[in-house]
Amino acid sequence: MSTTRSTSRGPVAVLVAGLAVLTLALAGCSGGNSGTSAAADSGDGASTTLASTSTSTSTSTSTSTSTSTSTSTTTSTSTTTTTTLPIEAQTEPPGPLDGGSKGKRTMAVQQALKDQHYDPGPIDGKYGGQVRLAVWAFQALHGLPTDGAVSPALEQQILARSPQPMLKPELGPTHTEVDLTRQVILVFRDGQPTLISHVSTGSQHAYCEDTDQGRNCGNAITPTGTFRYQRRVPGWRVAPLGKLYNPVYFSGGIAVHGAASVPNHPASHGCVRIPMPIAEYFPNLVANGDTIQVFRS
Repeated sequence: MSTTRSTSRGPVAVLVAGLAVLTLALAGCSGGNSGTSAAADSGDGASTTLASTSTSTSTSTSTSTSTSTSTSTTTSTSTTTTTTLPIEAQTEPPGPLDGGSKGKRTMAVQQALKDQHYDPGPIDGKYGGQVRLAVWAFQALHGLPTDGAVSPALEQQILARSPQPMLKPELGPTHTEVDLTRQVILVFRDGQPTLISHVSTGSQHAYCEDTDQGRNCGNAITPTGTFRYQRRVPGWRVAPLGKLYNPVYFSGGIAVHGAASVPNHPASHGCVRIPMPIAEYFPNLVANGDTIQVFRS
């Protein structure tokens, strides 16, 4: 006996089949980012684009997302370099040279003074205190006001390097001259100058001062006359009326010595003050027994 079954799709079966196809299509949209790689944002103008995925089951859906990020930063730095010429290459403005001047002219004046046995300090092109002291001495010996200003005319006079003659040639080839009027000291050895410097001598005023040894009174006078160097004390000597550096004595307690203050006028108690840098080597320029004359011109 043969039995044949016949199956036919009714409306319900068709509906079920349609729903299955629709479900597959929707599953393709929700996974649009699946399997894609987005470039990392580097901040330097990189572009990020998501890949396009297409899934088709009777229905085709295409999703495309484009993201673009661009960052641009520009930094500009400007550096200005100022070149300062070395002092020996600088030129001072026209006019007098004085405190604070620096450059080729000042250096030339320093060298010319040194060549004439003044002591202007280091030849560095800077018009400082030692230069001023040397200029004072030069001006005094040439009958000029001792203001320390080097006018163009004085500049040429210094640069001429004219030899400084002895003020007291009768004292012989080796001697020291101290001119109280001009406030200068000149040291000669074997007929040649070894030092010309500004000094500060006795103020010529009476004084009374309290010291460790009691009250000390007297007259601040540098004695005039012809003497000989007698003795010396290396380094600092603390005397009743103050400190003396490397003193070389020539009349009792009167000496040529270094002092921190050597003003442009007589100011000592009677000694002959010289600048400290010169006092460093002054004892080597004179010997005990050498003649020193103190006078007024």
